[in-house]
Amino acid sequence: MPESVTNWDKNSLEETSLWDKWKANVKAGPVWDEDDFVINYIGHPVSGAWYYTMARNDGIDPLGSFLYSVFVSTFVWEYGYEAFAEIPSIQDLISTPVIGSLMGEYMYRLGKDIDKNGGEVLGSRFLGSFSYFLIDPLGNIGNGIGDVLDLSVTMKYQTFQPYNNINQQTYNRSIEKPSQFASFDYGFMINVEF
Repeated sequence: MPESVTNWDKNSLEETSLWDKWKANVKAGPVWDEDDFVINYIGHPVSGAWYYTMARNDGIDPLGSFLYSVFVSTFVWEYGYEAFAEIPSIQDLISTPVIGSLMGEYMYRLGKDIDKNGGEVLGSRFLGSFSYFLIDPLGNIGNGIGDVLDLSVTMKYQTFQPYNNINQQTYNRSIEKPSQFASFDYGFMINVEF
């Protein structure tokens, strides 16, 4: 995007190494940024909604999808990629996952309504497909790539038994009685099928 939209100064990006710039920006933030209203309160929440719906459509519950949106928007974007160019933003850290997740749940439910209508919107399969794309572009792009490469990628949030205090016999029994263990580890399972 052009500098007039991002407010990223290309010259300042060339003054020091990317690593030094990233460290300085992370140490200085977060700050109240001066981005346009549309960027902070429409663009970022829409991105958060897309992160949320991608997780939701992969079977993750609302809380897990919210946490996924927080993770991606905070660590992958604000403190990841974008921190190479600017100081992390207070508004983006809040509006992206919070407003985005509220929008994302609404979008997820719209997608389910389209499913109930046989994939059609206003009697049109094209409008249905277009709506699916607007609701979950990341998931649809992933599905498209999966179709071309003949593979399926799904993601699921789940609990795991702590690996350091399990023997196989105890684990096999725990499948029938999942509350058998006093503590659990939590994580995302990404499954790729060829």
